[in-house]
Formats: sequence, C-alpha cells, structure tokens
Amino acid sequence: MKKVLVIGSISIDNVTYTSVLPGPGTTVFGEAFLSNIGGKGANQACAIHFLGGDVEFYGAVGKDDNGERVKNFLKSVDLRANLKISDKSTGVACITIDTRSAENRIVIVPGANMDITRKDIDKIDFSKYDFLLIQLENPVDTVCYAMKKAKKQGLTVVLNPAPYHEVPRSAFEYIDFFIPNEHELESFTPDVNGNFKERAESLIKQGIKKVIVTLGEKGSLYVDQNESFIVVPHKVDAIDTTGAGDSYCGAFLTALAEGKDIKSSMEFASKASSITVTRKGAIASLPHLSDIK
Repeated sequence: MKKVLVIGSISIDNVTYTSVLPGPGTTVFGEAFLSNIGGKGANQACAIHFLGGDVEFYGAVGKDDNGERVKNFLKSVDLRANLKISDKSTGVACITIDTRSAENRIVIVPGANMDITRKDIDKIDFSKYDFLLIQLENPVDTVCYAMKKAKKQGLTVVLNPAPYHEVPRSAFEYIDFFIPNEHELESFTPDVNGNFKERAESLIKQGIKKVIVTLGEKGSLYVDQNESFIVVPHKVDAIDTTGAGDSYCGAFLTALAEGKDIKSSMEFASKASSITVTRKGAIASLPHLSDIK
C-alpha cells in the first residue's frame, strides 16, 4: 500500500444540536452537546487510518490543556502524528447542527493551525510518501508551498479546498486532484455561469489535473480533460453532516493508495461518507473498514 501524508488542522470541536437556530439577540435551548477532537486535517487522517490506510499526520497544537487533550487522543487511536508545539492556542471550532435538516454551521478559531510555516514544511521528508492530502485550514501560502515541494518530489497532490480561501492560480499546476463541494466549486469559479461540469472544466483549463465535486445527496462528479461521470450516492437518513466531506476525502485516498481506479475509489468514498452522516460528531462518526466490508 502506498503512503499518505496529511498536512492540516487539528482542533477541539464543540458541537451543539438544536431544532431552533437562534436569531440576533435571542437565546434558545439546545438538545445535546458534544466536545470532540476535530479539524479537517485530523478528520481526514483518521478517516484513512480507520479504513486501514498507511497515513501520517502533520499539524500544530498549543501549549495548553486542549493541546494535551489532542496529543492524548492521537495516541489513543494509534495515529502516527508529528505535531508542532505552538505559542498560539490549540484551534477550536464551534459547530451548530440543525436537527431538522442535519446541516451544520461552523465558526473556527484556528489558533495554532495558522502557525504552520514554510520552515516547518522544509523539515518534512516528502520522499517517504506517495500522496499529499491537504486542506485550507492552514495559511494558504504554506499550503501552496507544501504542494509545490510535494509535486517536485513526485507525490500525487490532493487539495480539499475547504474552507474556501482564494488560492493563487499559479499553484493550480501542482494539484492532481481538486475535491471541493458544490459551494466551494462556485466560489472558485465566480465568473462561470454554467453547471457543475462546466465549472469544473474551467478549472481543468487553468492547470488542475482532475476535479471531483462532492454534491451531498446528489453524489459526486468527476471531471478531467478526457471524461466526466457521476457516482451516485448511497441513500441514508442523515442526522449530522459534520465530517462527511472529510470522510469522503480520506476514503478516496485510502482506496487510491490501495491501487483502486478513480471511479472505484469514488464509490468507496461515497459509501464511507454515507455512513458518517448517520452518526453524530466528526472523528467519532468516521467508519472503520469493518463497517464497510
């Protein structure tokens, strides 16, 4: 099996479940509360690890109680991790889940996640890995630098552009797989009035090799220079969509690293993410290999 390096965020996710979202100046009663380890980088690394992939995680935490909690958690799940200890606080996310629709609203306080620099990337031996999976919860300059270094070392580079931040078009040439959701795709293609396929094709023309758009209950769309196709979703009753995209990305990389083709990897990812949305939480909701086989 090929090896995956995940560079990304790790944080404490404080999750509130409510059927009534508060308006300005109002207070409502929630239905439940959970505090978990999260962050898109950690979520995706755990998704790969739980599915049997060969993965290592690189992230940053603070010199605080939350940082100790994160380190203890990573040890408890036996995930190989290299953590920078930052003077900034460990990242925190405040997540509200609408129990009527299962949709989420998230506010992130990134803290140490924004303290990963080019100098930190220079300390990583990219030659040990075959894939780089990275997101946008770290500084965009650092993300682009890491993608460039990984590409020069011959790695397959996968960018999950979440949450949306503008990425210099000069970095597109380093991206082998670009995996946005439909909202992120629209943000990256504001001047395109076409459908998802046409928007994805516009990114291919700008240098990205392959685009996979996750469309929630509508499945996922693949586009490259030569073909496009849709992978249909697995129908489930969703209760919490937190971590669904991370589950998809992690499962896709796991299958790809095992040698599966792109369509089969997308189908595996679709099945994994469909399990995730039937459970509460982020990492706590990620499936293990035994859940899928």
